[in-house]
This record gives sequence, C-alpha cells and structure tokens, in this order.
Amino acid sequence: MKLDRCARLMCWMTAALMLAVPLFGEEAEAPRVRVGGFADLELHSSSEGDREGLDLVQLDLYSSAALSARWSALVEGTAERSLRGSNPGGETVDLDLERLYIAYSHSDAFRLEIGQTHTGIVRWNEREHRSRFLQTPIDVPAMARRPQADGAWPLRFVGLWVSGRIPGPLGLSYGSGIGAGSGRNRDETPIFGSDRSIALVLSLTMAPDAVPGFDVSAAAYAGRPRAAEEPLRERDVTFSINYVRSGTEVRAEWGRMNHTASDVVYRTTGYYALVSKRLSGRGERARPYFLIDRLRVPGDETYLAEVSEENAWAGGVRYDISNRFSIKGEYRSQRAPNGEREALLGLQIGLSF
Repeated sequence: MKLDRCARLMCWMTAALMLAVPLFGEEAEAPRVRVGGFADLELHSSSEGDREGLDLVQLDLYSSAALSARWSALVEGTAERSLRGSNPGGETVDLDLERLYIAYSHSDAFRLEIGQTHTGIVRWNEREHRSRFLQTPIDVPAMARRPQADGAWPLRFVGLWVSGRIPGPLGLSYGSGIGAGSGRNRDETPIFGSDRSIALVLSLTMAPDAVPGFDVSAAAYAGRPRAAEEPLRERDVTFSINYVRSGTEVRAEWGRMNHTASDVVYRTTGYYALVSKRLSGRGERARPYFLIDRLRVPGDETYLAEVSEENAWAGGVRYDISNRFSIKGEYRSQRAPNGEREALLGLQIGLSF
C-alpha cells in the first residue's frame, strides 16, 4: 500500500473518531492507550541458489485505545524490508495499513466495528487477529497470505462488522460484515471512485463446552471486484477445524474461491494442515511441528496472475526462550518460481512487545 493512501485513511478515521467522541457521554474518560507489536528476522538458505525475497525483516505494530466502557479504537500497520536482492526505483520498505477502526461493545453477544478490518474468511487470520508471534511455523499457509504478499483470498475490507457469542453450551459465535471489498488491484480497497465494490461476509463458529480447546467454523464471502471492464462475481467458502489444548495443536482448513466472468468460472482451491506438540519436562520450551500446504490457482485467470500455486510441506521446531522471545528452525520443500522443487532451510528470530 502506498504511504499517501495510509495517511488519507488515518486522517479519515481520525475525523470519524473525533465526531464519535461526544457519543461516549458521561462515562468517557481519558483514553487508555496500549501499544504492542511483533518483529522478526528471517534468514533462509535455498537449494535454488541466491534467490531474492527470502531474507527479510518485518514489523507489525498496533495501538489500541479504550475510549470508554464500551467504545474503543485500534490501528495496525506493517513494515517489511527485504535483505536479499534489490529493486531499483522501487520502494525499499513495504508499508501497509492492516486495520483501522472504531468499535462499540454492547455485550458478549454484540460488537460493532466501523472502519478497515479483517474479513475473517480465512480462519488462520481469525477475527481476534492471531499474532504472528503466536503462530507455530515460520510463515503462514499460502491461503492465509496477505494480498500485498501475493495472497489470493480477500482478507480485509472497509465497512461495518458485527460479531458476538450466542449463550449456550454449544459455544456458538457469529460474524457478519458489509463494506468495500477488493478493487482492480487485489491489494487495494477503494472507498470512492469507479473501482469500488461491495463485499458481504458471514462466519459461524462452534466451540462446545463439552470439548475444551476444540472449534469448527465456516465462512462465506461474496463480492464483485472490478478487475476489468466487466466486474467479476466472487463467491468464496472456507471450513476449518482446530484443537489446541495441553500442548497439543491441530489446525486444518479448506477453502474454495469462484470467480465468474462472462459465464466462465475460475476456481481456486487451497488447504493446509498443521500438527504440533509441546514437549514435556526439560524440553517444555520446544514445540516440534509439521505443516502441509496446498494452493491451486487457474493459470488463465488474469486477476490472480501474481498469485503462485503452492505444493509444500514443512517440518521444524519452535523454541520459546521466554514468553516474548522465540527462535524457529525449519526445513521446507516447496515449488520454486521456476516450477522446480526447492528445499529451504529457514531460521526466524521473533520478538513480541
């Protein structure tokens, strides 16, 4: 995302926040602001030689403010710098605005967000925004990649999001949103102009009390991105299952994306499966893991031309030096840009603050 667009969005949201402050009423107090984030250094060695884009430094920074008992605001941005290769005439640092919204929480059953937020269509990027520091492997699965990292799925939109938890032993929770979706560029979410499009999102999750640590969810997304003279009709569905308890972690998700243009259907599918187990005794800081990652993209669809197919598996170990400092080592076998198989040895040093 261009820096000037980030600035315009921040100005727009700041103005909206100033207009909303009088709504807080007598219970409004001085905002309680919290700043946090995640930073990491990734180093790789590839069997395909000196390939660009593998070694990088990343920073994910967010700030949240409790404006009153029910009102709050959040802003989150990312910065990434590649350490291998060069891009003459291009940006040396990739800046991106992830989230920027005002939220109203009436109860556990009803929460409203207004602004730029995540769609929740991919469970890995769950609505509570699972920090990258907390994730077990070095990188996210292919279907969970952000649009600016050549990801396929629409992971954010600008508009209204309503969510909540329905009381009962089934642990049902819902989410529903409407707003501006992806434009002509998959990484852009235009609010004004001819490129703007409407997106609808619906998700449902069940986490029964009888099975602690287990949840299953489904989500659907509908939009009409203006990828060409004729808008595409987009229909996406995802299903996921997760079990995290007593050091055991099992995560799996499947998704399908249909783009229809002039009665031609382009179908993208993806899935991943992650299994990990924290060791016991003296090895309790170590968590071995294994990941399977797949993504299939139609070769003749121009809207996803920059998205690469994935056919990979990875095995590694995460070691938590403390609750804010981790080291991960990983071996990954994947499809290289030239179509051949590529072996990667990866090292990540991560810091949460």
